[in-house]
Amino acid sequence: MEKNVDTLVEDGHDVILIEGLKVATQIGILDSEKNRTQTVCFDIEMQTVTGYRRIVRETGAFVSYADAVEFILQKAASGGHIDLVEDWAEAVADFVLTNELVEGVSVKVTKPDIFEEAAGVGIRIKRCRPSR
Repeated sequence: MEKNVDTLVEDGHDVILIEGLKVATQIGILDSEKNRTQTVCFDIEMQTVTGYRRIVRETGAFVSYADAVEFILQKAASGGHIDLVEDWAEAVADFVLTNELVEGVSVKVTKPDIFEEAAGVGIRIKRCRPSR
């Protein structure tokens, strides 16, 4: 039985997810964090533009979570030290928003190994494409 996708109606925006992506990187502004590797965890929600599924069907263009994962892995592998999780979050948001099919993005970056009593500490930012 073939599905008729035209009978379905979008209810809000679709969201492409990346959850719990862990990478090892040099990060931290404290002296004790310099010259050592720490685990950083990423959770990303990429809000697509209105009509995303129709655009995918008609053009073949899409939002690739693999591109975002590759961006993060390459940035981590570059070996440069990053002072703040805020800098990571902004870089990921900037990259994700280069895809015209993404209208907004939420990026959570946490360091899970800072406090034994906490699952993680970090930041969550939300960014969107400027109004045209």
